[in-house]
Amino acid sequence: MKPIKAILLAAGMCAVFPLLIAHAKSQSQSLSHAELNIPYQIHTFDFDQTLVPDSKDYQKKWQRMTGFEHSGLHWEQFVVVYTNKGSAVYKHNFLQYSAWFDDPENEDNEPQYQTYPTGTAFIKENYKIANGKPHDFTSVTVMIKRKPGFNPAGGDWEYLQFNQNGKQIIRGKGSDQNVNNVCADCHSNVAQRDFIFSNIYSGASQ
Repeated sequence: MKPIKAILLAAGMCAVFPLLIAHAKSQSQSLSHAELNIPYQIHTFDFDQTLVPDSKDYQKKWQRMTGFEHSGLHWEQFVVVYTNKGSAVYKHNFLQYSAWFDDPENEDNEPQYQTYPTGTAFIKENYKIANGKPHDFTSVTVMIKRKPGFNPAGGDWEYLQFNQNGKQIIRGKGSDQNVNNVCADCHSNVAQRDFIFSNIYSGASQ
């Protein structure tokens, strides 16, 4: 009887073990996917989304272009960048700049930058730094590509900023003095790249 029991037990384990592995793998994949998105899809910002077209649930519906990236230009904070339809140009311009940066002396290596289509919007979440890591959120900054003629010298971009409570801090074009001081003057340094700094996140969502 003992050999028979051992055989039956072994057979049962052989049948059940693959199912356990498959279940564990499925659970692991689900958790990994959820954990990957948790830092970027927690609702932390309230602002007047009527000012930013189609921005409701942007964390889920828009393309996330970066992880938590340290930005010395954005008040020494961590930022996360989303876009509604600018991802292709964003990636193209980043790769063009990277190729040029690797060999700037090569005359045949001139970057061929593209401009963003009208209606492109970028939302940038800004977080304080604590012990070298992202901490409390501080504000949301937005750029929207308006129709030609809105502000030709500034690439026709509109700039907005909202604080952590959703209060509008700035809104306007680069020709406005306050907007220029806070946003546009810095972005003018990358006018060739249509005024957008870029840094691609190489995560699973890309």
